[in-house]
This record gives sequence, structure tokens and C-alpha cells, in this order.
Amino acid sequence: MRVNWCASCGGGANFGDQLGPILLRHYGFKVVWSRPAGAELVTVGSILSKVPNGWRGTVLGTGFIRPFMRKDLRRARVLAVRGIGTRDACKLPVSTPLGDMGILCVDLPRKATDPVGELVVPHYVDHDIVARHPDATVVPITAKPDVLMGAIAAADVVYSSSLHALVAADALGIPHVLEIHPNVHGGIFKFNDYASAFDERIRPGRARLTDRTAMAERQAEMRMLVERLR
Repeated sequence: MRVNWCASCGGGANFGDQLGPILLRHYGFKVVWSRPAGAELVTVGSILSKVPNGWRGTVLGTGFIRPFMRKDLRRARVLAVRGIGTRDACKLPVSTPLGDMGILCVDLPRKATDPVGELVVPHYVDHDIVARHPDATVVPITAKPDVLMGAIAAADVVYSSSLHALVAADALGIPHVLEIHPNVHGGIFKFNDYASAFDERIRPGRARLTDRTAMAERQAEMRMLVERLR
């Protein structure tokens, strides 16, 4: 399957950008990277703007990085988009499923880790968040995925400027706090696009956790959508 993702972000190790192909391979798909125009699928990451208008591939749980972006997806197979902001920008039906495929990270192996208490996961462009939490454990967003998810699962609370660190925490049932950093593209948009799939908003500086029943239902729906790729 030809899939597009940001293969260079974070030196090629940014968790959110690598999560799509990692999940697809976990579910048994053979995946190769493709330029957007030639891709059959776009999924985890804020990469929907990269496909051309009139693109005929499949969209599964991706979105835009900032507001006011637009894309003509009338010829695409849209299984799900990340949230209401992306759905409305693409003029998709309100019946379009919503959700970030990254919530399926719960299905991936993770390294067993001792309890870590407070955990900071800086975005790879954020060099300020660590100083605000001097007593916290720090694991970079470019760490090995099993190490990162193990640390998140062992935390009491996760502080991050990275969307998919917070998505992983949410999926794993760990309270999380967004700390916006100006060098992270898109501001609050992509975070609230994600949360809108649960009829919520993310408020920077406040701990949140999606209702566990709502999360489990969305994860089950996303797994069924993945099966439609076969």
C-alpha cells in the first residue's frame, strides 16, 4: 500500500508522523512511502493539505494543521477525518466518521516502565517546556515508540506541546495537559480538531481526559474502518 507521511519530520523519528505506518504494519499491511499525489492512503498526522484537489485515494483519520485550509475530496474515499474542523473545511457530510487513527496506539506493544509520576514529552521544536517542569521525567517525542508509549502509560499526568503525545495519553487513559509552543505549527486548531471527535475542546494548561466509554467506542469504530482497507 502506498502511504504518505512526513518521513523527515523530527529527523524521521517524530512519533505522530511515524504512527500511521507503524499501525498499518502492525495490522498486517505492507506499506511503502509515497509522495502525496501517488499515495493510496493518508492517515495519522496533519497532512491532508498535501494531497492534490481531485485526489482519488483514501483518507483515514488525518486532518489539517491549521484553520482556513481547504481540499476538494469529492473523488476520494473518505473513511474518517480527524475532527469537525477538517470535515467542515472539506465540505464533507455531517455523517462522516471522526477520529484520529492515532488512538489505536493502544494496540501496539509498549515497553514496561516503572511509574514516572509527571512526564514531559516535548515537541521536537519545543525547547522550553522542560524548564517549566524541573522535577518531571522527560521523554522526547522522537524516542522509540514502544519506549514513549511505555513512559506515557506509566505516568500520572503528561505535559506536552505535541498533539500525538496527547493523543497517546488520551488513548491510554492518562490525564494530559497541552502547553502550546509558538514554534509548533497550527496553534490550537489541530488539538481542538482532535477533541471535537468527542464533542470536547482542549484548553491549554488544563488537564483533560476523554470519557473512557467514548474513547473505547471510537477506537472500536476506527478498527472497523481499518479493516475496510483490506
